Amino acid sequence: METRKNDVNNPAASQGGQTVDIELTPEEKQVIELLRTPKLSIKYLDDETKQKIRRFLQRLHHEERISLSDIAKLIGNKTSGYTSWLTRQLGIQPRDFEEARLAGIHTKVRKYERKPFDGTDEHKAYLLGLRHGDLSVSRPFGDAVRVSTSTTIPAMANLFTELFSPYGHVYKDPRLKTDMGIYEWNLSTILDNTFEFLQTDPRACWDWAAAKESTTLSYLAGIWDAEGSVGVQANGRVTAVVASVYNTNTDLLDFIMTNLRHFGYNPHRNLEKGKGEVTPTYKIEMKKDYFRVGVYHFEQAQSLIGRLPMRHGEKVARKEVALTLKRGVSWKDVKPRIDALRKSFDDAKEQFAREAREELARRRSKKRNPLPFISPEWSGTTIA
Repeated sequence: METRKNDVNNPAASQGGQTVDIELTPEEKQVIELLRTPKLSIKYLDDETKQKIRRFLQRLHHEERISLSDIAKLIGNKTSGYTSWLTRQLGIQPRDFEEARLAGIHTKVRKYERKPFDGTDEHKAYLLGLRHGDLSVSRPFGDAVRVSTSTTIPAMANLFTELFSPYGHVYKDPRLKTDMGIYEWNLSTILDNTFEFLQTDPRACWDWAAAKESTTLSYLAGIWDAEGSVGVQANGRVTAVVASVYNTNTDLLDFIMTNLRHFGYNPHRNLEKGKGEVTPTYKIEMKKDYFRVGVYHFEQAQSLIGRLPMRHGEKVARKEVALTLKRGVSWKDVKPRIDALRKSFDDAKEQFAREAREELARRRSKKRNPLPFISPEWSGTTIA
C-alpha cells in the first residue's frame, strides 16, 4: 500500500490487502496534521483534543476496519508501534488480528465506486489534450489514477466535474494561493486503472491522435480548452477573430502547427513572454519561454473554431459569437456583446473566489478550540 504523505484531502489506506478511499471530515484532517507533528506527546494535550484523536482512531480502526499499521502510513511519518502505543494511551482496544483480516476480506471497501473508462476514441483524445494542457495525473496507489487541477474559473471546474464525475467521486476543496494572494478551488478524483492512458507522455500518443481527423480535432479541442483562447477583438474599426493556444512545450506546439497546416490553416508562432520576464498582474517570474501559436486570418480562424469540439463553457460562449460574424463587421456593433460576455465571466469568477474564501473560513471556524498551527497550506485546504 502506498500513500502520499501530504494528501489528506484524498487519503487512502489498505483493508484486507485492498485499497480503500477514505473521506475524512475537516476535524479528522486536522487530527492527521496534528499527529504529524514531530515529537508530539499527547499527555500535554487538552482533553477535548485527546477526544478528537480518540474518535478519529476509533472510527478508522473499528468502523472502517483499517489496521494500525495502515493508519500509521496514512499519517505519513509514524510507525505502527506509535499508533499501537497511541491507542493504548487513549483506551482504544486493538482489534484481533484474525478478525481484522477476515473483516477486510468480507467488507465492502470503497465508499465511492470507480467505473472503468468507456468513452470513444474521440473522448479519449480530448481528455489527453486537456491533460497535456492543464491536468495533473499521478498514481497514488497500485490500482488507481488520480487526476487533479486547480482553478479560479468556474467553467473549468464545471468541465472537470462533467468529465470525471461519471467515473469517480469529484472532491472540491478551497485554497488560498499564497504566492498570488487569490482564492481558488482544487478539484480531484480517483479513477479506475483504465484511465492510466492519461499518464502517457504526449509524444507517445501523437501518432495515435493524428491517425484520424476526428481524434486530431478532439485532441486539439482539449488543448484549446486547457491552454487556448477564442479571440473576438478589435482590429482597427472592424472585428477580428483569432484562435490561439499558449504553451512552453515547443514540441507540443510543433505538433499543433503541423496538424493545423495539414487541415489547411496557416498558423504563426511567436514568443509571448521570455524566460525571466515577470507577469504584470501577479509578478510571477517565467521559468521558461512562453509561446503563442495563432491563426489570425478571419475565415481560417473562424473555420478552425467551428471544427474544434470545445467543451469549456467560456470558450463555447465566445465560439458561438465568433461563428455569427462576417468579415469586415464593425467592432462598435460587436463590442457590446463581447463586453457583456466578459462581465458575465468576471462576475462568475468573483463569485467563485468568494465561495472559496467563505468555505475556507467556514472550515476554519468549525472547530471551537483550534489545534496548534501546523502549516499554512496543505493539499488544497488551509489550517489556521
